[in-house]
Amino acid sequence: MEILKKITDFIYGTRQVREKYSSDNPNEKILAADASKGIMTKGNTEIKRDFGWVNSQRAVVLLTDKRIKCGKWDIPLDNISSAQLVKINTTFGSGQVLKITTKDQNNFQFGMQMNREWIEQSVLPLTLEKGKLKFSLFSIAIRIFLVGYFIYWIIEKMK
Repeated sequence: MEILKKITDFIYGTRQVREKYSSDNPNEKILAADASKGIMTKGNTEIKRDFGWVNSQRAVVLLTDKRIKCGKWDIPLDNISSAQLVKINTTFGSGQVLKITTKDQNNFQFGMQMNREWIEQSVLPLTLEKGKLKFSLFSIAIRIFLVGYFIYWIIEKMK
């Protein structure tokens, strides 16, 4: 859904972040930029809804010809040992998760709306995959609690 990407980019100020980064770093070319939620994981783990995403780093993720920059994280391209771009389907449409493993064994996942800039760029070799978003026990428990509370609220309002 293109409209959802435009909304999230507007909320995160993606255009302004892109312009400021270009102004501050004239020797780097920005190849992709997106509103993102990012997490560090222990190992190259599967993509799932879990507690880690609740307090994820929310920032604009930038891919330049030299690095991936997202908030406090600065990952030089020459330090990346593997990168996968996983297409996922969510309740609100298609999205993608960029999974990065660095040479020093740090692992990152960046969730964002679909953006062809990531596929069309050529500086970061990507493995393109189709993925399925899994639910953790925490995620399932929260959903059950919320549905139960909603039903309770409706019953109380009907009294």
